[in-house]
Amino acid sequence: MSAHDTRMAGGRDSGAAALPEAWRDHCAAMLRARGWLAGQPDRFREQILRMIVPMHAPRGMPVFSVDGPAGGIYGIVSGGIGIEGSGPYNVPRLGHILRAGSWFGHGPAMSGRDHRVQNMRAMEDSELVYVPLAPLRALLETDAQAARCVGTIADGGNILGTRVISDLLIPSVPHRIAAVLLRVTGAEEGIEPDHPEGFIISQSDLGEMANVSRSNVNRVLGDFARAGWITKHYNRLRIRDTAALQGFAASQV
Repeated sequence: MSAHDTRMAGGRDSGAAALPEAWRDHCAAMLRARGWLAGQPDRFREQILRMIVPMHAPRGMPVFSVDGPAGGIYGIVSGGIGIEGSGPYNVPRLGHILRAGSWFGHGPAMSGRDHRVQNMRAMEDSELVYVPLAPLRALLETDAQAARCVGTIADGGNILGTRVISDLLIPSVPHRIAAVLLRVTGAEEGIEPDHPEGFIISQSDLGEMANVSRSNVNRVLGDFARAGWITKHYNRLRIRDTAALQGFAASQV
């Protein structure tokens, strides 16, 4: 293993701690059942799972940052990883939170790029797996099916990007907040938070992702709570009635 890959027991992107080997079976079972890897051919799925390094990312920890060194791919077992993007006319802003079953960080493996182009950070204590860059690149260079499979992460990213744009174009603030809340909690995919009070999502972060003021977020979440669609606690939210919130979000169409 090169120095490039040792900082994360397989990667140099962050200081997350590798977890005991016994945790691998739990991570592998979850990733076989949910998200991108679950939909891949059996042979490729097992090739990836043989390379995973389970690790813990505490809340607030950057997984990697813009212009940081290249690394491999990550899968989310639990928790949430925020995506911060920026352009020539904006500072980095939180756009989405990836949930269990999502994978990210494929750019360097697919393009040969030597740096990262996004900020990714743990929005709450999260369990991840990491696939180191060197063995991943070796697999992609010798296995066309594997290259196609990893390429589908990018396809998923395109679909997600379209969804983010669509949500932000909803003119009604309450309907926009509902759409964003459904997306960033993973409620539409049946993802449940580990904590009984819900995922950590501050009103400031939700406002940033929905492009509305914190006061508007507070008002709208109060309405949702009174309707019984969500419960809210300090910096935590849990969706209680996904179907009702979906129906409300769709009612503006």
